[in-house]
Amino acid sequence: MTTQTNTATFGMELPAFADSRNLRLFLGTVLYLAQGFPQGVFFAAIPTWLAANGQSTAVVASAAAAAALPWSFKFLAGLFLDRYTWRPMGRRRPWLIGSQAGIAACLLIAAFISPAPGDTAVVLAIILILSTLTAIQDVALDALVIDLTPDGEKGRMNGFMLGGKVFGIAGGIAITSYLLEHYGFSIAMLGILLCFFIPAFAVVSIRERKGEKLLPWSSGSASKDGDASGSDDWGMILRAVFRNLIQRLTIIMVLVLMTYGIHQSLNDTTNGLFVIRQLGWTQSEYGSMSAAFNIVIGIFCLTIGGWMVDRFGPGRIAFWSGLAALPIMLSYLVDVSLWQDSRLFIVWIGMKSVPLFLFYLANLAMAMRVTAAEVAAKSFSVLMAVGAVGFLIASAILPSLEALGGFQAMYGASAVLICFAGLLTLLLHKDVRQAVTEEQA
Repeated sequence: MTTQTNTATFGMELPAFADSRNLRLFLGTVLYLAQGFPQGVFFAAIPTWLAANGQSTAVVASAAAAAALPWSFKFLAGLFLDRYTWRPMGRRRPWLIGSQAGIAACLLIAAFISPAPGDTAVVLAIILILSTLTAIQDVALDALVIDLTPDGEKGRMNGFMLGGKVFGIAGGIAITSYLLEHYGFSIAMLGILLCFFIPAFAVVSIRERKGEKLLPWSSGSASKDGDASGSDDWGMILRAVFRNLIQRLTIIMVLVLMTYGIHQSLNDTTNGLFVIRQLGWTQSEYGSMSAAFNIVIGIFCLTIGGWMVDRFGPGRIAFWSGLAALPIMLSYLVDVSLWQDSRLFIVWIGMKSVPLFLFYLANLAMAMRVTAAEVAAKSFSVLMAVGAVGFLIASAILPSLEALGGFQAMYGASAVLICFAGLLTLLLHKDVRQAVTEEQA
């Protein structure tokens, strides 16, 4: 007699991701929480750890580049996700589960190796591998959301997902920074592994579509809807993606995302260097501040941000948030005497965080609207990879900006770029920029 594995205890089977709006919002939040933990490690905690231990701006920029590099090749992961999967468990879940298992293994190996800050090659290799696995998880999760989330729900879903990721990044930065400073590299990696495992476990508990296998040994079969959601033909996939990429809207979106990517990397990397070298903070102090602001922003995205994007339209939100960010960011740079007071820096970080996160949230919604649904993983991952290319450009120019004008040049370039990205969104079609209609809602 065969026993069917249920997705919940007490004999109650949870609905599938495709069948429940509330479950989609919950699972999107939780899985992005799991994704945010390692992102906080390789995008912020380890580069700041290197800076706090006397490594040069070039080394810190190299760490940021190693973290960003796999995300610039997300289109390759998207191609394999759209082409290869094990349909009885869904089109995306096998990749999600596999990438999460790889992240856990990487953290364990990193804890065993436990490199010192001066072991640059080893540290960069750990960042590169961890970032690659997290990028694969990101592609699979984005594709799952695009496949199964109705258009009128995507703004709010983006808010929940971004909120979950921000919480995860906050936890990744704060926990890893504290443990790195006080207990060393091994304990830091084991600590973040434990945090990562808890939300990551959710993906093994929920099916994509009703009737699919929960686990390889569970009962179930491939969904007909899942089979119809993509093609196995490489040529068809590539042609569909190419047609999507050469559209005017897609090209404009590429420019917006690349400009934003350069801005974001300049802003985030400079924040870590500024607090260590100018304000004299410890790594754990910076991690605690970053975590606090990320938690506040995460709550904002969960409660208001997604609703604002749907209600007022992602185009309007992106334009005005990009415009508002410029004077806010430049206000702190006009007088270096302001840099002597840490309290002013904290206020400034809080003020600029709101428009910057709103801009990112609106970008997600607009990018999803220009994505070809039949090759969701591939098309959307290409767009998201463009932002990572911006990260690489920022890592390359950061030492030159430091030589040109120090922190004022580094922050100033970031401020101008976010405003320019906001202006570029005016070139997008109104169907991409407009609010959700009552029928879609």
